[in-house]
Amino acid sequence: MLLFLLVVLSCRGFGQENSDDAATDRQVLAIPASQTNSTSEIAAYITSHFDTDSKRVRAIYVWVVANIQYSTDSVHRIILDADRDQLVTVALRRRRGVCENFAAIFVDICQKCGLRAYVIEGYTRQGSNVDRAAHAWCTVYTGHRWRLYDPTWDASAAARPIPVPMSFFQADPSELIQTHMPFDPMFQLLDHPLTFKEFNDGGSHSGTRASLFDFDDSLEVYGQQRPLSRYLGIMSRMTHNGPANSLITTRLTQLKLEIEIIHQDSDSVLYNRAVGDYNEAVRQFNDFLAYRNNQFTPPKPPAEVLSAFTKIEELLADGRSQLRELGLSTSTLVTDFGDIEHAINVLGSHVKEQEAFFKNYQATSAGKLP
Repeated sequence: MLLFLLVVLSCRGFGQENSDDAATDRQVLAIPASQTNSTSEIAAYITSHFDTDSKRVRAIYVWVVANIQYSTDSVHRIILDADRDQLVTVALRRRRGVCENFAAIFVDICQKCGLRAYVIEGYTRQGSNVDRAAHAWCTVYTGHRWRLYDPTWDASAAARPIPVPMSFFQADPSELIQTHMPFDPMFQLLDHPLTFKEFNDGGSHSGTRASLFDFDDSLEVYGQQRPLSRYLGIMSRMTHNGPANSLITTRLTQLKLEIEIIHQDSDSVLYNRAVGDYNEAVRQFNDFLAYRNNQFTPPKPPAEVLSAFTKIEELLADGRSQLRELGLSTSTLVTDFGDIEHAINVLGSHVKEQEAFFKNYQATSAGKLP
């Protein structure tokens, strides 16, 4: 009797879970079209209508798979991080896209629902053949763990699929690695990540590695990193994951381009700051020259005049500091800052001359200021 009771309770629990999922699917598919013009609107609807992270992430997945149609006319050849928003806005307006659009929309809605989520970039293997094109899927932190999702492969299973296929919803990492290889091995979510060669050769698991990879800690660090540190980390992990194929080489080239853009942007900021410091120093120095040409009238306390020299020298020191940092740049597009450096040094000499003149003038009995 006790065994029978346990079986009945177990079956009822399983039936309730399916019922809840079906209710979630029906509710999100009934979202008014007027509330789906942006990912912010979709996220607001989902947040207000579903009370747990697990329901929300399922609702997001179902909506994306059911409402975005796979279409190869949406292919983007190269998408840099600065252009990521286009992947969402264009595809959402057209209701069509390719893998990078599906992944970007899914992750964007997840993030706007307060979920930690990332797009995963990589490539796939179907049967014994490695696909020549890159692919994108997703990971979301829910239920106290990172989980994997590929809305594109479910959406492409049929045109406007209803009911929505869920074969790649919360896919098991050990199973998904049989077909999906991330460029960054961290996103395999495996304690023993496959090398690129193992995947390309048809392997489905790495049984030869004794060391463990703590992807939970790595993802925690990843989420707190600035883009430059994040890209450098990805490049390091990719480089240490074995020999590269053409897809890996292309991705590494794109990462180098991203890093170069960051360096160039940083160089531009440093150069502009140095120029700004120099221009302000010139303005303040000209104020002193005008004061001198006016025979030091109206009289000012000597300490006030000398403090002006100190401020000018601080500006020039800041400018030199920006240029030193600029000189350490690893950017391949080298900024020529020789002119501004020369101008700062010349101005610095003139400032010292005028400061010495003022001190000497103040030291004479005729030139003493009150």
